[in-house]
Amino acid sequence: MNVSLPECPYLHPDLKFADRVKQLSQALTLPEDAVTFLLEILKFLGTLALIMVTALILLMAG
Repeated sequence: MNVSLPECPYLHPDLKFADRVKQLSQALTLPEDAVTFLLEILKFLGTLALIMVTALILLMAG
């Protein structure tokens, strides 16, 4: 017996890739404050990584 489950898009192999991406983006929608918060965290981690790479280069240079 074949059962169709519309709430499970991964069970429908006939969906196009763009439709799957659209469904995934709708499932992962975040509030605007959360996106801003995540961007600030990423900027902080990027700055920290830049400082650590610079320190490593300076240590290797001697």
